Amino acid sequence: MKLKAPWNYVPPPGAVLSFALIGLVLLSSLLYYRAVRIQRFLEPALALSQPRNEFSEAIARIVEQEFGKGPIRGLDVRTSSLVIEQALLVSRDGSLHDAGRSIVKRLSRVFLKLLEGKQTRADISLVLISAGYPPGVPGAEASERARVQRMLGGVLDALLAEQPGLKANYWAFFATTARPALPRDGYRELMEFRIIPSEMLHMEVLQRLQKYVQ
Repeated sequence: MKLKAPWNYVPPPGAVLSFALIGLVLLSSLLYYRAVRIQRFLEPALALSQPRNEFSEAIARIVEQEFGKGPIRGLDVRTSSLVIEQALLVSRDGSLHDAGRSIVKRLSRVFLKLLEGKQTRADISLVLISAGYPPGVPGAEASERARVQRMLGGVLDALLAEQPGLKANYWAFFATTARPALPRDGYRELMEFRIIPSEMLHMEVLQRLQKYVQ
């Protein structure tokens, strides 16, 4: 029996090219299908996060204008809040010291710019200034809360006094609260200036999502 040469079993070049083209078409279709599915997921996610990201970027940009670029020791700029070590602002008795007044002056300009901006003001419901008091102080919780509340009131009064326009036009946007620190978090003497978003920011998110649910 005469055996055929191995190359006789190789398909003709035209058939190989046809199969290769069919494979490429199938692979392209699969990749396109997956890309469309990923895009349908990413677009609503982007629409959901973009207004908040723009709001956070506006806050960070104004803070950078007043405090400069780069990290600042004792100041943590978060998504929609500024967290400051109390020692940078107040003495042990809770009164503002000279360095603290300089920081409060910058903070006052930050909030004035945010509230004077048409878009950012519409997105702000409240600026809540808060600080915690040590947990587990038997019989002294009320006095500790009152002490922290007085300290926060002094900081707010100084903040509003630094910019007359802030006190005259936007005092209603500010509030203070003393809160018990959670033991599991560990107690640190921090003061937080939290910017609470308004309903307008939530409405903007819903408006951007509307076209994906029709």
